[in-house]
Amino acid sequence: MSKNRRKYVGIGGDDVPSLGVLEGEIMRYIWEAGDAQSSVQVYSAMYQERYLTGQEMQAPSTIAVTLSRMVDKGLLSIEKRPGSTKGYYQPLKNRPDVVLAVLDDVTIRLAGCTLRELLQSLPEGASPASEKVAQLQDVMDALRQLTK
Repeated sequence: MSKNRRKYVGIGGDDVPSLGVLEGEIMRYIWEAGDAQSSVQVYSAMYQERYLTGQEMQAPSTIAVTLSRMVDKGLLSIEKRPGSTKGYYQPLKNRPDVVLAVLDDVTIRLAGCTLRELLQSLPEGASPASEKVAQLQDVMDALRQLTK
């Protein structure tokens, strides 16, 4: 692995790279679309949302390069359709698996244990954050149910 590659986090025995901010946004757009998307479709969806919220937008070439890198990292696959020169991207992992892996990766790096282990080690009702802890546990349980 080259020095410039990101750290990998494990998901169900497979290695999946951690996500950068732009990669996370792209994954969200593709998951929400429900089917394979071209780089133009991804760019258009991102542009519309960012325009409405006044956020700066990356160039179309940045989106295309990022999509290509995400294929190299094993996050997306690309298919060529007959009669089209465009590539269409689709996720190789489902959202709950990726979300749980990223949350676990961050927690392991910051606390030295998985998110579930961290949450289980906190005394119930010991702090004002206990409501937040319960919410996190509910989110994790819901994500795990989606992957079954």
